[in-house]
Order: sequence, then C-alpha cells, then structure tokens
Amino acid sequence: MEPDDTFRDLLGLDLPPERLSEVLAAYRDILDGIRALRSLDLTDVHPAVVFEPTAPYRRGGTDA
Repeated sequence: MEPDDTFRDLLGLDLPPERLSEVLAAYRDILDGIRALRSLDLTDVHPAVVFEPTAPYRRGGTDA
C-alpha cells in the first residue's frame, strides 16, 4: 500500500496525489508544533484560568 493510499483511507480524502502532497506539506509545520507541545513537561505549571462554576454561589447573598 502506498503512503498516499494510507492517508486517503485514514482521512477519507479523495484527492489527486499532487494535491494530497500539498495538503500534507501545509500541515507538517502544525504537526511539528503539536509534537513540540506534547513533549513539554507541564507537571508544575498551573493553568492561567481555572473554571469554577460554583464560585458565584459561594460569594454569599445569592440564593440558588
């Protein structure tokens, strides 16, 4: 099986080989960026924003 056939089957793309090569090349940088982000050790890094849906109800004076 050719690499282009694999991408066609996995992604459901029915593109000519030239166009498929262009699409894969365009997204190669994005994939490299995702790989770099996944390799980061974020064990001690906390998010800048914490979603806390109960905060308005804990301020007092609000009847739920």
